[in-house]
Amino acid sequence: MPKPAAVRGIWKRLTEKLARAVEEHPVITTAALAFIETLFIEMASRHSLIRGLVFLFTHPLNFAAGMLIVLSTLSLAHLFKKRSFWLILFSGFWLLCGLVNAGMLLFRVTPFSPTDLTLIPSATAIFTIYLEIWQIVLLALAVIAAVTGLVLAYIHAAKHPVRLRMASVLIAGSVLLAVGAYSLTVVGHEESREKTFSNIADAYARYGFVYCFTTGTFDRGVSRPDFYSRSAVNWMVGNLKEEAQPELRPNILFVQLESFFDVSYLDDVEFTENPIPNFTRLRDGFSSGFLTVPSVGAGTANTEFEILSGMSLDFLGLGEYPYKTTLRDRACETVVWDLKTLGYTGAAIHNNTGAFYDRDKVFAQLGFDSFTSIEYMDGVEFNPIGWCRDSILTGEILKAMDATPGQDFVFTITVQGHGKYQRGVDSEDMEDLDVTWADEPDEQEALAYYISQLSETDEFIGDLVAALSRRAEPTVLVLYGDHLPSFSIGSDQLENGDIFQTEYVMWTNLRLPQRDEDLYAYQLYPRVLADLGMSPGLITRYHQQMRDSEDYEEGLNLLEYDMLAGDWYCCGGKCPFTATNLRMGVEPVVIDSWRYEDDRLFVYGRNFTDYSVITLDGKRLETERPESGVLTARVTNLYAPGKFKDGYRVISVAQATPNGPALSEAVGALVTLPPAAENE
Repeated sequence: MPKPAAVRGIWKRLTEKLARAVEEHPVITTAALAFIETLFIEMASRHSLIRGLVFLFTHPLNFAAGMLIVLSTLSLAHLFKKRSFWLILFSGFWLLCGLVNAGMLLFRVTPFSPTDLTLIPSATAIFTIYLEIWQIVLLALAVIAAVTGLVLAYIHAAKHPVRLRMASVLIAGSVLLAVGAYSLTVVGHEESREKTFSNIADAYARYGFVYCFTTGTFDRGVSRPDFYSRSAVNWMVGNLKEEAQPELRPNILFVQLESFFDVSYLDDVEFTENPIPNFTRLRDGFSSGFLTVPSVGAGTANTEFEILSGMSLDFLGLGEYPYKTTLRDRACETVVWDLKTLGYTGAAIHNNTGAFYDRDKVFAQLGFDSFTSIEYMDGVEFNPIGWCRDSILTGEILKAMDATPGQDFVFTITVQGHGKYQRGVDSEDMEDLDVTWADEPDEQEALAYYISQLSETDEFIGDLVAALSRRAEPTVLVLYGDHLPSFSIGSDQLENGDIFQTEYVMWTNLRLPQRDEDLYAYQLYPRVLADLGMSPGLITRYHQQMRDSEDYEEGLNLLEYDMLAGDWYCCGGKCPFTATNLRMGVEPVVIDSWRYEDDRLFVYGRNFTDYSVITLDGKRLETERPESGVLTARVTNLYAPGKFKDGYRVISVAQATPNGPALSEAVGALVTLPPAAENE
């Protein structure tokens, strides 16, 4: 192993050579670095040296646009005296982004985009599912090595006078060339952009990582229609018929099934028996069809957005997650708000952490009254790789329906079918499975594990339908897959020929005619409400009345922009929706009493779960749960002088995953302690 002195010597020689090259041939050296880095990034993105070269020669203009973008960044180094260090730093940024993209594409189909940076806090919670411990350690060591290398590069980088004229010419020239190359491509033409970038994976493959990543950095929010104005919106809204008043208002349940699809559509796959008999039976007997969703292998929240809002992601920025951008501080029309005008209550349920994708905040903007995440579920069980089993959800759905006297809209998101499929597999759980995948023999074991989880989710579907059938309330249940699983599946390997298609089915205990139809995700809820004779809300009526018109997409873009980024002309210039006071869990966590004995604090209450944590003055304590209504934690010197602030201490109970945020600490009852003198 090289000694630290040797490492420092290597870095010193490298930086000195780079510095000499930059000083003697600044333009050639910087351009050469940009070319090499861009080519390396494209090879890494395609997991192939050959495919990277093929991209260079088959899409030279797109490659040049990406290279010029990198060159524009590297050119900034010439504004600094230690320009060799800044070249290393800026080069490191692009190389890191390229490597991150290559790594992410091992686990999902969707490439790395700037919006993914906003998901880092949520993603850290699932590192141990996607990465082995040794991989996490290796990653940490790589980060330490990179930071150390940058420090050494800065220390040993030579200082040179800034050649401002040369730097200005290089920066201006590279920027102008980059803008020129960019504008010559299809992305420079708004009309073509929506079609081209509707499939983000294809866009990255065709235009390159640098090109698309840069587009995603600046391409944010809803695209503004050229004809957007108050008169245009008013004219369109004025042509919509008034909403119908339904005679029957059943409970409406939507269940979004994680990575759920019929594996029989895969070519050259054989298995012993149908793993989803319940879904197949429902599909044959009730309204169903293919559902085109906006993502593959990941992006659950984006399918949610289209399903709940009736809006299309095609009009938003490349790779954008509205939950992380547009909807953070702006409410919009959704099926939840629309059904509230008919007296419905909105409840959301998810057997994963509540803060993932910021659902604990965004669901208030979408109109939900309550959100039950895994932190509020008691008796959860986990599959071999750590995802909560979906069987817990039947009871939670029924609980949400029973919590209110009127009609309910319940939106449920499952998680058991989530990847990474090839890790942590217990062979005993799959000993009855006999799966063969001729096209992808290396992923055969992973597919077998996925099918085992698919089968359990299908059992949950059967249990839920049976439970709803026993209830006297009229009910509609809509089941659909959020996206295909994260396997390397191409459209040519599917019987239906489209990797963006899942399926939906609409079960009901009402006498509704079976009407099979293929839909886009944003058309699903308007279609369901149409079958029930309901048409609340502008988006709902627009889909129901204008879907067959020639200007359907343009009109949807107009409404979508008006609601998400415009002036709400459709509602008289003012947003009619205000974020709800979202209640976490349908049953509140309540503290009934407490006692302190032998340096242990005991808290007694109701609706505690394994995620209930005692907090003392806002600090979490290591908590145990010996019984369903009892929490205990070790506390030394509860009455010690100096511990009291403003004459009291506060005991509370928070619902939180380890290292996750407290979701409802204020919801539970608060217990205050008097000064120590009064307790002696």
